[in-house]
Amino acid sequence: MQKLLDEDVLRVIRRLPSDMRKFMRDTKCVLAGGFIRAVVAHEEPSDIDLFGPSAAVIEGWVRELQLIRPDTRKHTTGNAITCLCPPHVAVQFITRWTYAEVEPLIDSFDFTIGQAAIWFDGEHYKSACSDRFYADLAAKRLIYTQPDRNEDAGGSLLRTRKFISRGYYVEAPALSRLIARVVDRIKFDQLPFLHKRNGLPFPNNEERLAYVIHALLREVDPFYVIDGIELADNHEEMAMTVEVARCIEGGLQKYYPEGEEQTDQPT
Repeated sequence: MQKLLDEDVLRVIRRLPSDMRKFMRDTKCVLAGGFIRAVVAHEEPSDIDLFGPSAAVIEGWVRELQLIRPDTRKHTTGNAITCLCPPHVAVQFITRWTYAEVEPLIDSFDFTIGQAAIWFDGEHYKSACSDRFYADLAAKRLIYTQPDRNEDAGGSLLRTRKFISRGYYVEAPALSRLIARVVDRIKFDQLPFLHKRNGLPFPNNEERLAYVIHALLREVDPFYVIDGIELADNHEEMAMTVEVARCIEGGLQKYYPEGEEQTDQPT
């Protein structure tokens, strides 16, 4: 772990709206991920990702921002609370992954080009980034970190498409790890019991496997699933049925925690 260059910290802070700079100083929230990456790489930031120690604390911060920006429109997903107040850049309070310390927060990012954070400690702005952050960002190289976190297995694979469209590239070893994360979640012994798709039988086992993989490709970026915002190349998520959930490691517990729905059992 190392620090961001002082000039980069200064550039990131200057790119924040003035009310968000004050907000960071008042709340001690942590700015991490995409906004920092975009500013350092001279790209246009699409949103501001803020992290905190717990969902309860973050919800309090959202209320504070709504007082500062009364016209804020709030959108809540399982990953984040997103605050929209044009013409300001969207602010995303990440609730799915909460951290009291900066180092585990940085380690949780799925790509090294996102492993950077800035925060205010009460006197000064502080920063931290992974040892590979600058080198991989300069090379526009996607290195998957295989994070140990609560996630949808295919989310990082979908994010790869976004980065590739922006000029980044992924080498075979990193792509292999992305695919392995998805495949590792599949219970292959359950595939033969998956008989129908939209009422029609599967022609072969490969189609069954593709159907389950499709179900695992679930968007993790909250900004991609906000109603009313047009986004290019948006991914249409497949409904997670009980039958498909049975084919995924921990699928029933994750997607049907209150018990299985009444469905026809495979025969």
